[in-house]
Order: sequence, then C-alpha cells, then structure tokens
Amino acid sequence: MDQQQLREYLDQLTVAIEESHAPEEEKDQLENLIIDIERQLNQPMLQADSQSLADQVDSMISNFERDHPTVAGILNNIMVTLSSMGV
Repeated sequence: MDQQQLREYLDQLTVAIEESHAPEEEKDQLENLIIDIERQLNQPMLQADSQSLADQVDSMISNFERDHPTVAGILNNIMVTLSSMGV
C-alpha cells in the first residue's frame, strides 16, 4: 500500500513540476529527487543512503514552502510515506 501511495505522490509531483513556474534549476532538483526515490523503490540502498534521501526531501520542503506550497505539500506527503516505509 505504501509503495502504491508513494508512486501516486511521485506522479502528483511530476504534474506539479510541469505546471510550476519555478526556475529550471529547481525543477531539475525535483526531477532528480523523483529519480532517486524511484531507484530506492526498485533497488533498496544502504541505510545511510536512505537517510540522505530523507534529508534531501526534508530540505526541499523548506525550499519550496513559501513560493510553491503545492509542491511542498506533495513533498511532505512523500516524506511521511517514506518514513512509514522505514526509509
């Protein structure tokens, strides 16, 4: 269930990136995050790598909160889901 929910959030994030007026650099960061999360789902990494992924999501939430609240909300949902999965 968690993986399915996470994939739905990643799809939502992809749509939000496409609709966003964020600078290309920020869009690239989000797209790279999606790739990293998908890689984690397909080939679980070491715990240290998982922690850096969680830190990356947390950092991005802070970066997008003010100017892109929808993106920040989706990132928060992703963070909660990753936590519930033990990532």
